Amino acid sequence: MDDPRIETPQADLLMRSVLTLESPEEAYRYFQDLMTVSEIKSLATRLEVAVMLRRKVTYQEIARRTGASTATVSRVNRALYYGADGYLSVLDKLEKQGLIPPADGEEKRNESE
Repeated sequence: MDDPRIETPQADLLMRSVLTLESPEEAYRYFQDLMTVSEIKSLATRLEVAVMLRRKVTYQEIARRTGASTATVSRVNRALYYGADGYLSVLDKLEKQGLIPPADGEEKRNESE
């Protein structure tokens, strides 16, 4: 990745700091210190949206279940399929670890969305 908007020495240190975390408990403590509760919830919701999009859940159903706006769902969808492959990489790893359901879920997304 080569994006000068985010690739700064400070951002590099942030990314490396996340990579030092060794357990969910350690991550919870770090993120509680680093971010507000609202920021953590927002990031968690975006990840949930990405999981649901990959399972082909409709935008409206995702918005209903998560409370995310359809604009947020659309933004996550754009990043998921046309972004830097960050979501895809993480979702693949989470799926392999059995932490999220497989992408070939039965729920279908309306193609017009």
